[in-house]
Amino acid sequence: MNNMNIKNRIITIGMCSLMIAGISCATGLDDRSSEVVYAAEGEVQEVATEGDADQIYCIGSVSKVYVTTAVMQLVEQGKVDLDAPVTDYIDDFKMADERYKDITVRMLMNHTSGIFGSSLKNSDLYGDNSSVSTENTLKNLENQRLKANPGEYAAYCNDGFTLLELLVERVSGMSYTDYVEKNIAGKIGAENIYTAKNVFGNPALADIFPDSNNRYETEYSMDFGSGGIYSTALDTCEFGSTFFKGDNRLLSEGSKNEMATLWSSTTDASGNLKYDPDYMDQNGLGWDMVDIPMYEEAGVKALYKGGDNTDYHAGLLVLPDEEVSVCVTTSGGSSGYNMAMAEALANIVLEEQGIEVEETTAPEVELKETVPDSYKKYEGYYSLDGTPAEITFPDMKYALVKMLGAGTSDEYYMYTDNGFVRVTGDIEAGEFRVDPDYFCINFVEAEGHVYITEESVSKQSGLVNGCNRTYSGEKLEPNPVSEEAIKAWQERDGMKYAVESEKYSSAIYQTPFTEIRVLEDSGYVIDSGMASRILKIVDENHLEAFTTIPSSGNRDIFDIYVDDAGVAHSSPDLAVVPVTDNESFTADVKEVSLTTEKAVWFNIDDSMANKNISLERPDNSAVYVYDKFGKVKYSTHMIEYGNVIHLPKDGYIMFVGETGDTINISE
Repeated sequence: MNNMNIKNRIITIGMCSLMIAGISCATGLDDRSSEVVYAAEGEVQEVATEGDADQIYCIGSVSKVYVTTAVMQLVEQGKVDLDAPVTDYIDDFKMADERYKDITVRMLMNHTSGIFGSSLKNSDLYGDNSSVSTENTLKNLENQRLKANPGEYAAYCNDGFTLLELLVERVSGMSYTDYVEKNIAGKIGAENIYTAKNVFGNPALADIFPDSNNRYETEYSMDFGSGGIYSTALDTCEFGSTFFKGDNRLLSEGSKNEMATLWSSTTDASGNLKYDPDYMDQNGLGWDMVDIPMYEEAGVKALYKGGDNTDYHAGLLVLPDEEVSVCVTTSGGSSGYNMAMAEALANIVLEEQGIEVEETTAPEVELKETVPDSYKKYEGYYSLDGTPAEITFPDMKYALVKMLGAGTSDEYYMYTDNGFVRVTGDIEAGEFRVDPDYFCINFVEAEGHVYITEESVSKQSGLVNGCNRTYSGEKLEPNPVSEEAIKAWQERDGMKYAVESEKYSSAIYQTPFTEIRVLEDSGYVIDSGMASRILKIVDENHLEAFTTIPSSGNRDIFDIYVDDAGVAHSSPDLAVVPVTDNESFTADVKEVSLTTEKAVWFNIDDSMANKNISLERPDNSAVYVYDKFGKVKYSTHMIEYGNVIHLPKDGYIMFVGETGDTINISE
């Protein structure tokens, strides 16, 4: 395929790129621009936006396709066996669970390793690129167990791709940054594919606005394999075009077909599938989706990967046979909207090729007036979409799903032949209708557990309907624990905790708070904050992840233990301290001594409420101010905000830096 002699067609939408049969289409999209221009073939139109085609974004988890490509190159060279244990290549990879020895390279690529999910230690940094994520991940995994047998089911796992990054380094003898530069960017002539190591300080990096108002220092993702590639939308599109049929610049057809093949579900002793494959993750190797219903029905093979970091988001859609590659990158928003935009652009191209794609629509349903009595046994507490929930069937007329995460909300579902369909309106008065964003749940029993499956068709993007089928929930089994254990956690009920264990540049300080709540006398605790989860009480100081949901509904789970000082530690290597133990920040606090990766927290005293303070601080330090709800009001990572800080009533102030340094404070 020759890309050089084809006319250009350009579509401009902020920061987005579209490549059609080798036609380079440089475009743009960010959350501050939404104007769309489509130019006829042979014409070029440009729209003034705040960005341009040379702007660089972190493409988040789209990076997983890059590290998978790197490993597949090593497979083609005979240096790596996809079905060999990871320990063959990373001899210092160890876990506190002997089953880790059964994890293969392929299982890292298709998310079936059984590893909990994500090591968070200093993974996203503002204005700093001095963390080494692979070292942090190896150290964290040493003390971590597995959530499932390797190969049992797929559940999204960032740590698996950090291990793949390390594998590339160990096998190739090169740094991952150098490997990508030589063997991916170099081979396709892309000048703008980086990691945080070689993009640092690049003036073309897109601005970020974490609070939607203030511009912050650039976010650098240190998890290169799982989420740390930086690129322009155009060069990401060029990378996507290497998966076109017949383009062997990076990989052979055999390797690309391997990556584009849906992983196989496991079977029981009788050879029957353990779970319904329609509701399990639809990923291949590196790709999020290798079967997208609306394209499959049109006879079009489609590959998709989305990416979300703290502040950057991306989506890459490739149609290999039709030679279409679409990339959408944004500062702000989410990869879900990026996917909708990518699909909308691809569908325009397919229409020009004479291929009609009909987006998935919600099925017609008939609402029933009663719920069969057989569903009564499914009442109880659930972990649902990672959030605790209570499900009941009032008078067996409908299903009431009470979400119990950060705040309580009620959802109502009417019984249909398809399952329970969400409705909006006044259900008690009989004035309700099916939710325009179709959402249907059902209860299934498998492997001795009660699970919830969900099917959704969402119109939220206004572009292309978002569709999803997944296992999303699991019923809580009885967990009898001692009175001493219940009492210990009841004493912590309602306590707010804040992260203290990250370095000064960590983006996790944007949302550092979590709260412990006891779920009545169930033997379970809700961790509500950065990631609402429900955990099982083990004893006075230990909580355990317990879910076995066979999908990404079981991603990023964790255990927690509380040490003798009252500090809570989670298995993603975070330490959080109770803010009730904070000292009061008064006018007497003139100096704060700093310690590396140990934040100093204060509760703002009433005497300082609505007053201003000024700071003198070293470069490698940060100060955050939060209101009583935990929302950031000030951060030293905000550009041009200055060092004069307004202190809100009942808020919090945090200082963090490096050992031996101090921050001086004056009014």
